[in-house]
Amino acid sequence: MTRPELPSSVHAVRAVTILVTALATILAIQSLNAVLPMANWLAAITADLPSSPNELLFMQSALPRLFIAWLSGAALSLAGTVFQQTLRNPLAEPTTLGSSAGAQAALLASLIWAPGLLIHGYGPIAIAGAGLATALVFGIARRGSTTPISMVMAGLVVNLTLATICAIIVLLHPDRSEELLQWQTGRLEQSGWGPARGLFVCLLICALTIVPIRRPLSLFNLGDDAVLSLGLKPNQLRIAALLIALVLSGAVVAAVGIIGFIGLAVPALVRSIGAGRLADRLLWAPLLGGALLVCADQLVQWPTMGGGRLPTGIVASLLGAPVLLLLLKRIRTGISAAPAHSSSRRASTGQLTLPVLVCAFVILLCVAFVIGRGPDGWELTTDIDLILRWRAARIVAAIAAGMLLGIAGMLIQKLTSNPLASPEVMGVSSGATFGAAIFIVAYGTVSVSALLAASTAGGLAVVAVIVTLGWRHRFSSERLLLTGIALSTVVGALSAFLISTGGPVRALLLTWMSGSTYRVTTDQATLVAAIAIASIVLTPLLNRWLEILPLGEPTATALGIDLKLARGTIMLSCAIAAAAATLVVGPASFVGLLAPQLVRQIGFTRALPQLLACALAGATIMLVADWLGRMLIFPWQIPAGVLTSLVGGPFFLFYLWKGQR
Repeated sequence: MTRPELPSSVHAVRAVTILVTALATILAIQSLNAVLPMANWLAAITADLPSSPNELLFMQSALPRLFIAWLSGAALSLAGTVFQQTLRNPLAEPTTLGSSAGAQAALLASLIWAPGLLIHGYGPIAIAGAGLATALVFGIARRGSTTPISMVMAGLVVNLTLATICAIIVLLHPDRSEELLQWQTGRLEQSGWGPARGLFVCLLICALTIVPIRRPLSLFNLGDDAVLSLGLKPNQLRIAALLIALVLSGAVVAAVGIIGFIGLAVPALVRSIGAGRLADRLLWAPLLGGALLVCADQLVQWPTMGGGRLPTGIVASLLGAPVLLLLLKRIRTGISAAPAHSSSRRASTGQLTLPVLVCAFVILLCVAFVIGRGPDGWELTTDIDLILRWRAARIVAAIAAGMLLGIAGMLIQKLTSNPLASPEVMGVSSGATFGAAIFIVAYGTVSVSALLAASTAGGLAVVAVIVTLGWRHRFSSERLLLTGIALSTVVGALSAFLISTGGPVRALLLTWMSGSTYRVTTDQATLVAAIAIASIVLTPLLNRWLEILPLGEPTATALGIDLKLARGTIMLSCAIAAAAATLVVGPASFVGLLAPQLVRQIGFTRALPQLLACALAGATIMLVADWLGRMLIFPWQIPAGVLTSLVGGPFFLFYLWKGQR
């Protein structure tokens, strides 16, 4: 949809920028004065060598950090402005388009497996990764209508998938976890001027490159025909502008890691307070973005904020994510996904397939119990004591977690009428993980019941936010899904911060959050199995709601359904199931997405048979993933959650791509 440029009144933008810059200056002066008294600043700057440790900290740490904070905010704001203008998408920015995650994944992979590629610095690798990830997003979204929500949804799912890959890299190299995790949390600590100098040069070149094309870019508001009227080729102009934005995004990630949502919030703020013309936004967005990030960075250095332990990138994500949620009110949807409730013409196929699924599950269960690998190769084990000691707990836990995730996925898809919804994608699993991670960091070792309570509280907190925001939009399925993905991104960043400050429990957190079952105890397995059995017994009581809700709100109301009670009960059930499953497989699994899709493809359509089949399919997926994780690279193990994520993420993207036709 095209729109003319809004009238521009820069007085308010100028006033806000000056005010924020003044605040940033005051905070920066206070911070620098705490490192070195102001009277000594000039001497420290002009001296060839520092004469004291404080001068060294001032020149090589405090000042570079101040400059790189401003440069990062300015670069991300400029990149976000260019993305939004070029794509005519107010939700476009480096984080929502996957650019930052692509740059991060490329850097982590290069650091571990191809350090020789970094001989010329981090920048080229980060820019290449950003370009590949963004190209994937465009490839998915451009198959059909490139509506703002469809493109951003693809970008955020690419983020989640790449985050799983990054988690694998960190898990395989725990000795370097602290070094690798800095790219996930956006830390601005500096030990020299190199990164700031490189980012300054990049920002300057990109800004100068944008100046001569700013007028043609402004015509994108009127459509490609307006660009053609000037004798220009819109596709070439669009590619040139996107390359500039990608270079800026990759350069920031290479310098400081991921700083979330600044590129979204600042251009939106500048536009909302009066900068309607593109030329004004290109000027004021970088100035305001730099000042805002300086303010955020100075605030996190206050003693009451942990004295700098809280990464600036986390604060930026917490501030920017609400802007994304607010923008959803103004954005039209356009995701065409297959309906979650299809016709009943295939019901008979599902009935015939259920015995086949049961037989397949029993066979795979026997394989998981008795077939394994040892020092002498493959072996068939019939020793009951060995099976009970080493395999029973993890197998039972994997099966129970799979059942719970399958049930939770089916419930949330029925509730939202969206086959792309799942506990993992909607942020419920991430919220449960964050709640449990807080307890682990705070108390080290906690009881299983306390861990379940903490994870349930975290999951319910996310559910409460989703329900509150969804109620205002009459539970639009696309907006619910995007809200969940945004929350999942923010909560994931907070969880990464907890890992980076976890101290002695870091290894436990990394292993657990990756979805490994080899630390599962008998008590945990028993508890999760009990919850799974209770879910299978009690969830059928929701059958009438699950049959009627997908028919739409008017139909449900006409049939006497209490929508508040029905939706609240289903979301509560989903949160408890996801929280219990998270105890053993972590947040990264996508089983809640895969199981309902598989069941629908087989032919189950009615709510109750679909519910039982989803539980069975989820259990089978986790059982196979756990067994393969033990066998593939023996004697090392691949977490079951990681294996299912590597399948689930691409599957989600494929289904989204398929739905764009």
